[in-house]
Amino acid sequence: MDRRISSGWALLVLCSLPDLLMDRADIHMICEGIEVLCVFSNWELSNIISKMGCPVSKASSPPAYSYAPLPGDGTIRVLTLYGGNLEDPLRGELECVAVDAAGVYEPLSYVWGNDTLTNEIFLPTAQLKLTASIYHALRRLRPRTGSRRVWADQVCIDQRNTEERSQQVQFMNRIYRNGSHVQVWLGLDEQDLAEQAFSFVRHLAGLLANDKEHTAFDMDNLADQSVDYWMPLRHITTLPWFRRGWIVQEIGTRTPATLLWGEAEMAWDALNDVCEKLAEYHHLRVKFKVATSVIKYLHRRFVEPETRSRHDNRFSFIYELHRARHLNFTDPLDRVYAMLGHYSIRHGRNNELKRLVVDYEKSVEEVYTDVAARALTGDNDSLITLAAVQHTRSPSPIEASPRRERRLPSWAPDWRTSQGHIMSEPTSPHRACGSKKPDLRITPSAPEVLTIRGTRIDLIENCSDVLEKGAFHEKKINSGNTTRAAVETLWTEICGNANGFGLHNKYAGGEESSFFAYVQTLSNGCMAIYWQDHAAEEYGAVPHEKWLAHGAAYLAKVVDKAAISPELRGLAEKGDAHKWSRAATGASHNRRFARTTRGYFVMGPQAMEKADIVCVLFGGKMPFCLRPCPGSGFYLLVGECYVHGFMNGEAVDTGMLERREVDERVFEIV
Repeated sequence: MDRRISSGWALLVLCSLPDLLMDRADIHMICEGIEVLCVFSNWELSNIISKMGCPVSKASSPPAYSYAPLPGDGTIRVLTLYGGNLEDPLRGELECVAVDAAGVYEPLSYVWGNDTLTNEIFLPTAQLKLTASIYHALRRLRPRTGSRRVWADQVCIDQRNTEERSQQVQFMNRIYRNGSHVQVWLGLDEQDLAEQAFSFVRHLAGLLANDKEHTAFDMDNLADQSVDYWMPLRHITTLPWFRRGWIVQEIGTRTPATLLWGEAEMAWDALNDVCEKLAEYHHLRVKFKVATSVIKYLHRRFVEPETRSRHDNRFSFIYELHRARHLNFTDPLDRVYAMLGHYSIRHGRNNELKRLVVDYEKSVEEVYTDVAARALTGDNDSLITLAAVQHTRSPSPIEASPRRERRLPSWAPDWRTSQGHIMSEPTSPHRACGSKKPDLRITPSAPEVLTIRGTRIDLIENCSDVLEKGAFHEKKINSGNTTRAAVETLWTEICGNANGFGLHNKYAGGEESSFFAYVQTLSNGCMAIYWQDHAAEEYGAVPHEKWLAHGAAYLAKVVDKAAISPELRGLAEKGDAHKWSRAATGASHNRRFARTTRGYFVMGPQAMEKADIVCVLFGGKMPFCLRPCPGSGFYLLVGECYVHGFMNGEAVDTGMLERREVDERVFEIV
């Protein structure tokens, strides 16, 4: 036996080694007439010889792996995963390659799970400790023989090196874009659910491909379907991977992907195709709590659309940060950093955002404020950054100091919180500011003060409680029940109308009916219906009677007939209660309905209160709600709002300014 053991890999075979060891070698060598078939590291070799009773020194413990610095800025590591049997320990080798010339490799997407390092992979000179999640993922990917080139962040990035993490994060999207095939590890199938779940998806694919089978999903047949029928799909959509923040760029490219759940597997595109087709069955998904929209959101999120559509929203980086609010991140900085590879930055016109640099040494407040400032000062078209502000509690004037530390200014979105969708989405046809462009500044001497020009409209006088998601569902209150539908309660208590519903009362400052202004405010101008039925038309060209009919149809479905005028009941026959219900549900969720001192109707943020002011800030698609800070001259941004009668440039019209119905001023927001 040759006992000379060089550094790195040592080659040895003993005829008495167990068969399980003999299967994992692919290198042959002759040593004193004995055929060498196995590959071991130095420390492992010592352990094996010791266990066999050979006279060697005491078996050594494997040293912990120490990463060598990456040789260049455009360099990444790729893991070559060596083959082995199920019982064998993981073995592999890391190599440094150029990010855009890495050869064939498969990026791994998975959930970190518990941070405890309970397992390991053996590299040529040492062992690298792993979490259980990636350990099981690599075991699932490991071939029986040969090797497989894989990229996995936990192995290929020195997680303890903050500087390296900051540098490597900028390559993440390119790593997944350039990979040959993304392997998605959903986890172990400890409850034996995977095969049934994937089979159910394939079954749905067959049904949805056949027009005759679509009746199985019709609204009228929902009552006949059980929750158990949809449970396999729920088992998929509730897996932790679908809420992990980093997966947006990992799975959102053109690179093909496979879902691995235990031993079962399915093509990612196959699951997405089914979820795309289920998108039209909104109430089905609500009733059975099937979150197919989560999967639909992820698919090709980082791929630039080939045609113009509502997906044009994705050209806004701030909109993408907002849409990712529902995802889970361990480090809140990654809510920004995980999106830096998105095409909205690469192909966008905001040069300030393009200069964003990953820096894990900065605080959350520093990064979020920096993003907001860059988005505002580098965008000459919109105020979507301000629209993305969603306070979970009412901002207090006591906090309003431009010198306060470790606090986000009220105008900077906190991406860790979410209250629902934003009304100022980039494709919205609303234009409260008319043709006015943003007129703002943020100075280095006072970086937490946003100075912006706009017009003041009015004060909030009466404000509702926060509206729940089910406030405008199609459910009629039973006769004899003292509880009233939300649409009736708000009409009487906030609007001040005690004589039922009709078209005779006029809205403040115009000839429109108060009821029309009311249902438009509750539904964000029926915007969801516009996109569904009238997207090919100009929003302003759609007759108001169409929107009015939808609101009347909903009213007729949930309110007692005696409270509705004959004229409205007639209009209701031309409308669609379900469509208005969906529009109002989306627009009102986690918001408050209010009336101003002059009678304007407002759908505002949940933090809105009496005495807040309503204004139009130049560049904003929607009006905004601000809160004065007594004695300071500063304001707090409360959030965006819909104000009927001020959605198409009316607040910047010279006529209203001359009549002093609104007044132009400069606001300092902190």
